[in-house]
Amino acid sequence: MLTNKILFWSQFLLLTMLSATFVFPSLAGPVSLSDSTDSTGTSLVPDDTDDPNYGLEKTLEYNFSPVDRALLRKALTDYAKNNDPEHIKIKRQRQLMRDSLKERFAQCNNDLDDSLDRQEVTECLPQIARHFNAVDVDEDNVITFDELELAQAKWRERHRAAEAKLELQRIKEVEAEIKKKAAQPKESKQAATSGQHPS
Repeated sequence: MLTNKILFWSQFLLLTMLSATFVFPSLAGPVSLSDSTDSTGTSLVPDDTDDPNYGLEKTLEYNFSPVDRALLRKALTDYAKNNDPEHIKIKRQRQLMRDSLKERFAQCNNDLDDSLDRQEVTECLPQIARHFNAVDVDEDNVITFDELELAQAKWRERHRAAEAKLELQRIKEVEAEIKKKAAQPKESKQAATSGQHPS
């Protein structure tokens, strides 16, 4: 709880400091459009200065270095993640899964050596026993908690990739269906007009 508050306030302060020059451009010093020329003397101010985003782009360009912009972007992303209820819920679920995995690992670790050998895995985690060699990354014939956690993360990532692939396939099917429906009225109109006007 205390670390979440510290994280929140540190991100908030970083965000506030980085955005101060954006909100109060005068803090960064005056920027004169008359000084906006390149080395050849060509004006950098476009003819269409009526563009509403022009001033914002220039303010960001003059007031923030690329490093500061990256830091601001990261701070905004972190701030959004820490205040998004869905993200907080997902973090909580992952922590519960990790705790559950750690508890299961401890139950299976009969000899209390912080690793599971083939016999312990076979007796306690038969699903993992089938994939023992794949889970045992360092090939020392025992599985540590880190290796088990890595295997779980890899499984989650493969699952996400498979879901993304299915979603992409579904999107392509819907897109093809929409195109097919859009083409049908054109064909029927062409057929109707060609039937009405004999040549």
